[in-house]
Amino acid sequence: MTFDVKESEIVEAVYESNHTWVSVEAKLNYELDPTILFHITEDCAGDRFYFKKNDNETSFFGYHAITRFKNDFENKQSIFREWEKYKNNIELIHPNSDKHHLKICGGFQFSTHKSGDEWREFGINHFILPEVLVTMEQGYTYITYTVKSDQFEINTFLAIIDKLTQTNVQPDFEIGDIKRIEDIYKDEWRDLVKDTIDILDENKKIVLARKRLIIFDKQIKIPYILNKASQGEHNSYLFILESQDSIFFSQTPEQLMEVNNEILSTKAVAGTIKRTHQGEIDKENIQSFLNDEKNLNEHRFVVESILNDIAPYVEDVAYNEEPQILTNDHLYHLYTKIKGQLKYESYIGLLDNLHPTPALGGYPKFEALEYIEQNEFGTRGLYGAPVGYIDMYDNCEFIVAIRSMLIKKNQATLYAGCGIVSDSDADSEVEETAVKFNPMMKALGVEEYE
Repeated sequence: MTFDVKESEIVEAVYESNHTWVSVEAKLNYELDPTILFHITEDCAGDRFYFKKNDNETSFFGYHAITRFKNDFENKQSIFREWEKYKNNIELIHPNSDKHHLKICGGFQFSTHKSGDEWREFGINHFILPEVLVTMEQGYTYITYTVKSDQFEINTFLAIIDKLTQTNVQPDFEIGDIKRIEDIYKDEWRDLVKDTIDILDENKKIVLARKRLIIFDKQIKIPYILNKASQGEHNSYLFILESQDSIFFSQTPEQLMEVNNEILSTKAVAGTIKRTHQGEIDKENIQSFLNDEKNLNEHRFVVESILNDIAPYVEDVAYNEEPQILTNDHLYHLYTKIKGQLKYESYIGLLDNLHPTPALGGYPKFEALEYIEQNEFGTRGLYGAPVGYIDMYDNCEFIVAIRSMLIKKNQATLYAGCGIVSDSDADSEVEETAVKFNPMMKALGVEEYE
């Protein structure tokens, strides 16, 4: 497995650069294993991220923040603006590829003005520009090293490549024994759902979330949960963001938005049933699902809201009139693909407009959000929030972290929610959220819990 770093070209380009920063790349003709990357960068724990697209062709891993774009501003546009200024002073050097892979990665908390102590290490808005970024793409790996121009040393870059391409290491694929599992405020949450149903009419929806706590007798290791999660849910995104002693982990099917070459793509995902893995039963359930008024109405809310939110930014919008089925290991969802040409080069207000969709907050949006903040137990933090990346070319992708957990040393807090409408049933919603805990339970190696 040989590769050509093109050292002389890189050194010459760095020497000629008049930018404050340089970002250089090398290309490998094979893909690196993210579980090994987490294992061999354990000395940078608390300062790493990982993102895997749901096409299973692209993922990237970053560590050692050069800078953090981190603030408590109410709008999400501040991060885009800070990155726009910063990236203009970076020289991109990539002799082995047409495009450079440098990007920032992170997330915006669900609420812009309500957070809790458990989320304090992230801040409301938290993005990382990594010193080292490792991108796995269609069978190749791109190693990106970013540093101040006057501090660049080719030998340092070669040493980084040597470290990351080690093959004689074995990640820790073990987890401790469970000491405790608790559904936090489960009965109180059921009562809240009943009270919420009573105040809703047929034109309103409120999404309510609950939590489950799992405590082990040993520290939870990222290689273990990443390995377990990668064995299932192949249609989902994977996302990991560390900040000091906190790890946010999500395996989610839902994309909020993607911008690629001035084309906006988004998906409406709302409406859920359980998957049995029994062919005929699932086939019948899907047919009933596609004709179920409760789920269809819930999905329609989301589609109409998204179309309204993106209208100022796009033209030539196209979407499927009837919802399709999104299949995951444990669940089926209704979903609608939506695409449109951006009207303007700048789209930074779009994220504030789109999030939260009715699938995450409810409808009408601001009324639902106010209700959630006044009545839901605790804070959501990065659960249900936009997480993702922005690259050097104004392309971005943000997903919605709806299957997720917050890990602190030996304990994991799992999150799950569902949309409450006027004809909901509180016991059914408790069951639905229990099913939605399954991807995170599986990642933790917890097979069964009643």
